[in-house]
Amino acid sequence: MGFTITPAGDGLFTTISNNFIHQYMPSANGNYVKVYLMLQMASQHPAAWTHFSINDFADQMECTENDILRALRYWSKEGLITLHEVDGEIKEIHMSAPSSPESSDITDLITDTETAAAREHPVPDKQHYTPLQAEAFLKDEEINRAITVVEQLLGAPVTQPHLDIILYFMCDIGFSAELLITLYETAIKKGKKKPNYIEAIGISWAKQGITAPEEAREEAAAFSGRYALVSHALGINRNLAPAERSIIDTWNEYQFSDSIIEEACKRTVLQTGDTNLNYVSKILSDWHRHNVISLEDIQKCDDAFKNRKRNRSGDNQSGSHNNKFQNFPQRAYSKEDFSSLEQQLLQGQKA
Repeated sequence: MGFTITPAGDGLFTTISNNFIHQYMPSANGNYVKVYLMLQMASQHPAAWTHFSINDFADQMECTENDILRALRYWSKEGLITLHEVDGEIKEIHMSAPSSPESSDITDLITDTETAAAREHPVPDKQHYTPLQAEAFLKDEEINRAITVVEQLLGAPVTQPHLDIILYFMCDIGFSAELLITLYETAIKKGKKKPNYIEAIGISWAKQGITAPEEAREEAAAFSGRYALVSHALGINRNLAPAERSIIDTWNEYQFSDSIIEEACKRTVLQTGDTNLNYVSKILSDWHRHNVISLEDIQKCDDAFKNRKRNRSGDNQSGSHNNKFQNFPQRAYSKEDFSSLEQQLLQGQKA
């Protein structure tokens, strides 16, 4: 997802309005402020910042794409930016100057800040455990199970930063093993394995009060852009109907990556010439039944199908060499049989 930013002005330095500092910043989430400052720098220096994407923002500020999207929606609601979207995808951002506050009473600002903070669940600070403390935690069966699954997801033993994350979320914040595993699955599906990125997702869930894997998957799906992905892959140039979104939501149980979903959509168009979401569902269901987890697994399924088809074709060809006469058993005639037949023919001719 990429977009351009229409500048509000030029300058050698990034300038921030005092109205923004007094009126908007105190009640805004810290990540939201970071995103706004980055937008201001980009808009005031267009030569250096001509094109952005949600992923660019997330990588530079070590937070999640969800955090970036929430920040953009927040500032759009506040009237400081205007989002130009096409088919649910942000294409351009127009910057606006902060309006002057009608009342800049410091008490109102403090109240707004406290109200905003009250809406979030408190998250404890990250602790640094001693080797002895970590060793004691590792004797816990649930933590050990989580580590084993995380190592399988990462494809490597957990490093110290990942171990710190596991202990932080399971011991300090109270994540279950299932929720911790869901956290890693969510990040890895996006192609992200950096500890900072994974930690940012987990903190976001903790602040929202998410405690169950189902809630986490729903939250991730809401911001994953899967609706836009499916629309683009199928060539649907309109907003999806609620019934269509419900079908797409059922795919979450398969826990497929976006690349696999996109491949199923492409095959639907090529094989049916249509945008039938039920056909996509059949493809995904079949892949799930065959334990597909990557594009390489799909290729293996294709190769296996071709081999079965080739074998059936070979069996049919091997049986087609005999004609319909050869399929009947051959009779064996003796000399006496031939003599008898000859006598019958001669008698027939005399008659």
